Amino acid sequence: MKHMIDLFDSFKPGKRFRPGNFSLMVCLLVLGMFGFSSYGYAQDGWVTGTVTTKQGETLIGVSVLEKGTLNGVTTDVNGKYSIRVSGNAVLQFSFVGMKKQEVGVNNRSLVNVVMEEETENLEEVVVIGYGVVRKRDLTGAVSSVSAESVKGLPVKSVDQMIQGRASGVFMVQNSGMPGAGATVRIRGGNSISGGNEPLYVIDGVPVYAQAGSSQTTLSPLNTIATSDIESIEVLKDASSTAIYGARGANGVILITTKKGKAGRTSVSFDMYAGFQNIRKKYKLLNAAEFEQLANEASVNGGGQAIYDPNVIPETTDWQKLVRNDNALTQNYQLSISGGDEKTKFLTSFNYQTQDGIIKATELERMTFRGNLERIVCHGLKFGTNLSLAHVTTNKAGVSALEMMLVAPPNIPVKDAEGKYTKQNRLGEIFTNPMAVVNDKVDKNKQLRVLGNAFGEWEIIKGLTFKSTIGLDLIHSDNRSYTPMTINAGEIVNGDGNASNDKTYTWVNENTLTYIRDFGPHAVNALVGFTQQGSRWEMMKAGAQGFLNDNLQMNDLGSGTVVKTPSTGVSEWSLMSYLARINYSYNGKYMLTASFRADGSSRFGANNRWGYFPSAAVAWRASEEGFIKDLNVFSNLKIRLSHGWIGNQDGIGTYPSIALLDKMAAVFGDTKYMGYGPSQVANPDLKWETTRQTDLGIDFGFFNNRLNLTADFYYKKTTDLLLNVKIPATSGFDSALKNVGSVENKGLELSLSGDPFVGDFSWNSSFNITFNRNKVLSLGGEESIVPAGGNKSQGMDVSRLLKVGEPIGIFYGFVGDGTFSTTDDIKNSAQPKAKPGDIRFKDFSGSDGKPDNKIDDYDRKIIGCAQPDFYGGFTNTFSYKNFDLNVFIVFSYGNDIYNANKARLEDMQGTWNQSRNVLNRWTPEHQNTPVPRALTAKATSRSWDYLIEDGSYLRIQNIQLGYTIPEKILKKTRLIRSARVYASLQNFFTFTNYSGYDPEVSLYGQDNVGMGYDYGSYPSVKTVLFGLNLNF
Repeated sequence: MKHMIDLFDSFKPGKRFRPGNFSLMVCLLVLGMFGFSSYGYAQDGWVTGTVTTKQGETLIGVSVLEKGTLNGVTTDVNGKYSIRVSGNAVLQFSFVGMKKQEVGVNNRSLVNVVMEEETENLEEVVVIGYGVVRKRDLTGAVSSVSAESVKGLPVKSVDQMIQGRASGVFMVQNSGMPGAGATVRIRGGNSISGGNEPLYVIDGVPVYAQAGSSQTTLSPLNTIATSDIESIEVLKDASSTAIYGARGANGVILITTKKGKAGRTSVSFDMYAGFQNIRKKYKLLNAAEFEQLANEASVNGGGQAIYDPNVIPETTDWQKLVRNDNALTQNYQLSISGGDEKTKFLTSFNYQTQDGIIKATELERMTFRGNLERIVCHGLKFGTNLSLAHVTTNKAGVSALEMMLVAPPNIPVKDAEGKYTKQNRLGEIFTNPMAVVNDKVDKNKQLRVLGNAFGEWEIIKGLTFKSTIGLDLIHSDNRSYTPMTINAGEIVNGDGNASNDKTYTWVNENTLTYIRDFGPHAVNALVGFTQQGSRWEMMKAGAQGFLNDNLQMNDLGSGTVVKTPSTGVSEWSLMSYLARINYSYNGKYMLTASFRADGSSRFGANNRWGYFPSAAVAWRASEEGFIKDLNVFSNLKIRLSHGWIGNQDGIGTYPSIALLDKMAAVFGDTKYMGYGPSQVANPDLKWETTRQTDLGIDFGFFNNRLNLTADFYYKKTTDLLLNVKIPATSGFDSALKNVGSVENKGLELSLSGDPFVGDFSWNSSFNITFNRNKVLSLGGEESIVPAGGNKSQGMDVSRLLKVGEPIGIFYGFVGDGTFSTTDDIKNSAQPKAKPGDIRFKDFSGSDGKPDNKIDDYDRKIIGCAQPDFYGGFTNTFSYKNFDLNVFIVFSYGNDIYNANKARLEDMQGTWNQSRNVLNRWTPEHQNTPVPRALTAKATSRSWDYLIEDGSYLRIQNIQLGYTIPEKILKKTRLIRSARVYASLQNFFTFTNYSGYDPEVSLYGQDNVGMGYDYGSYPSVKTVLFGLNLNF
C-alpha cells in the first residue's frame, strides 16, 4: 500500500518523477490488463432464469441480488429474471416466507431456482387488541377460529362462524328469517338494562352489533361476507379485554379479513347454491276437527253448536300456502390477490341471495372489498382496507307468521267475489295471511362503507409507530305499506311509511409498539391514544288515506291523512389512553400488564373518566428440565389473570343528563305543542364495572397432536345500570342509577387433536362450557318485575329478577292436572272451577302457608332460560382427495316459554289449534293435563305447562367434498386447484321441544327476555352444492 501511495504522489504537481515508480506502474498496468480482462468479459454476459416453488408455481417479486454488490433485480409476473453479472458471481435469492438461497453462476447463462418454504422460524401468532403475540407467550384466555376451520363451509354470517367453535361463546340465532340477528354471550350476560353483546373489531374498526329486542331485527353483521374473513379471535378474560376498557366487559371479537400475499397473482372463485325448506311444521286441526272443537266450546260455555256436524268443510292449509318450499339460496365470490415484497393487494366481490321459506321474505347482498399495502421505503409502510356493502331485505311475510297458524281452516283464501277473505264464519275479522305475503311491503335497504387507512413507521429496530383512521358509514332506508286488502290497511285506506337512518362513526388510533428479544428476555410493549366519535340521524314520514294501493309508500303526498313526521339526531364520543407490556423470560415465565383510561360523553360529569387495569402471569412449565424429563408434555402452561373492564353500551346516548321532550296539550279546539322534562339528571352515573379472574391450563401431548385447554373464571359486575324508584316530589317515577350486581362463574374445556395423519387424516375439536349466572343485588330490592314483554299468553307476567337466582327465570303457577268431579272442586282452592278446568297448586298465602286460595302468593319459579352447559364438536376426515366434515352444536338444561302453546291450545273455538287439543278433557276422557274447550277463558297467565325443555343436539352441517387431482387440472393450463362439495345443513336436530326450533329468541338480544317463543320465523334445513376454484 505504501508503494501505491508513493506512486500516485509522484504524479502530483511539484513532485519529482522517479524511474522506480515508473517500473511499478508498468507492472500494475500489465497485471490489470490480464486480471481485469476476464471481468470485462463477464460483464458483457447476462444470466436469466425462473424462480418457482416446489409445487411448480412461479414466484413474483423475488429479490435477486449479486452477492457483495448493490446489483439486483426482482422477478416479473412470470417469475422470470435477467441480471448482468460476472461469470464467478454468487446470486442471492430471497422472498417472504421462503428460505434464502445462494447460487453460484459458474459462467452459466441460465440459472433456474426452486425455493422452499421457511418453516423453522415461523411461530404461530395470535391477534390480540392492538397487536399480535406469539401463541407460546399468550397469557390471556383467547379462542381462535381460523378461516381454514370453516374453509369451504357455506357459513352465512359472522356469528355462525363462532357458534360451537369457541368455548365460552353461547350463540342463539334469533329466528330463521334471512338476515335475522343473533344473540351472542361470552361467559354469560353481565347486564340487566345495558348491552350484553360483545364488541366486534373489524380490521381495527370497533363495531357494536346491537340487533335490538326483536327476533326480526336485522343483524348489523349482514354487511360482512364471511368468505372475506381470515381469522376470528374471541377475547374472553380481563387480561385480553381490558385494553378495550369501557367496552370490553362483554368480551371482544377481533375479525381480521384476508389480505394479499407476495407471490404469484392468485384468482379464486367460490360459489354455492341450494334449496331450503322448513325444518318442522306445526300439526294443526283440519276444518272438521276445528268445527267440532268450536261447537264443544260453545256448548260448554252455555251456548248452541255453531257449525252443522253433518257438513264436512273443506280445509285451507294456511301453513302450506304461506310457505315458500324449495327456497333458493346462492352465493358467489371472486377474489384477486398478489403482490411482491413491497406491495400486496387483494380485491374481492361477493353476491349472495337468500329466499325465505316464508313468502315475501328474502335477502340480497352485494359486497366489494379491497386492501392494499405498500412499503414506500425501508421501515415505512402505508395501507388501506375498504369494504362496500349493499343489503336489501324484505320482511313483509313476518306479519303472517302468527296468522298462518291460527287462521280458521274452514274458510277459503278468497270469497266468491275473488277478494281476500277478511272474516271468519262468525263474522269476526282476521288478518288473511295470503293478503299479507302477496300485498304487504316491508323493505329495508342498507349501504355500508367500512374501512381504514394506516401508516406504519419503524423508527428503529423493534420500535414502530402506527396511526390509523377508520370509518364506518351506514345508511338505512326503510319503506313499508299496509294495503287496503288487509284489515289494518282497509280501516285507514292504506298506510305508508318511509324512514332513513344514517350513522357516521370515525375512529383514530395512534400506537407506539416496541418488540425486542434480549437474550432470554422478550419484551412486547405498547402505548397509545385513541379517539372515536359517532353521529346518528333519523327522519321518518308517513301517510294514510290513499285513493288506491297503486303507488304504495312511494307517493306519501297523495295520502289525505299525514302522520306526524319525526326527526332525530344524537352524538357520542370516546377518548382513550392505553398501555400494555408483555414480558417473557427464557420462554418460561410470562407477565402481562395493561391499562386503559376512557373518557366517555355518555356518563355523568362527576364520572366522565374510567380506569381499567389488568394483570396476568403464566408459567410454561413444559420448558422446565424436570418436566421435560417426564416425556409426557409437549406443552404445559398455567395462566392466571385478573382485571377490571367496563360496559357503556345499550343505555342510549344521553343517560346522565336532564332531557326535554315534546308534549301536547289541547285547549278548546286547538292543539298546542311544548316541551317538558322527560329524564332526570344523574351527574354521578358511570359505566357498569366487571371484575374478572381467570385460571387457565394448556396441555399439549404427542408433539402437540393432542391439545387440551381448561379455564376457570369468575366475573362480578357491579354498578348495574337500573331504573329505580325515586321520590314522587322529583316529578318522576324512576331514574337510572348505578345499583345492583350480577355474577357469572364457570368452566371452559377445549380438546383438539389429529388422531390420524397421512393419506387418511382425522382432525377433531370439542369444546364445552359450564356457566352459572346469579343476581347478587338489586339495589335493596329482593325482586323486580322488569318492564316490557308481550302482553298476551302470560309473557308479561312471567318475567322476574330475583336476588339469588339467575337472569332469565320464568315465574308462574304450577298446574296439578284437571278437575274431574264437583267433589274435587269443593275441597280445592278454586271453588268456582268446573270439571275439566285446570287445577293449580296452592303453595302459600300472605303468611307463607297454604290458604286454600290461588293468588300471586302461589307463583313459583317454573323454569330458567340459562343452559347448564353448551358447546360444539367438529370432525374433519380426509382420504386422498375426499374430505368429510361433520359439525355438531348442543345446549342442555335451558327452558323455553312456549307462548305458541298457549295460543294454539286456548280452545275457545275462534282460532285454529294444535292437534294436542284432541287430547283435551271431556267427560269420557278425564286423565289429561289439557283442559276442556270453553269460549270464555280467564285472563291469560303464566304456568308451568308452557315451560318446555329447550335442550338440543344439532348436526349443524354435514359436508362431503372432493378435490380434483392436479394431473387433471394441469391439462387446463389455467386451474391450479378445484374442489366440489355437497352439504346438508340443519337436517338433524334431537330435542323434546315441541315448537319450530329450540334455538329461538322472541325478544332478540334482550337479556331479561331470553327463552321466549311466540310467532317465530321457522328454522330452515338446506341442501347445498358448491365449487371452489383457484387460478
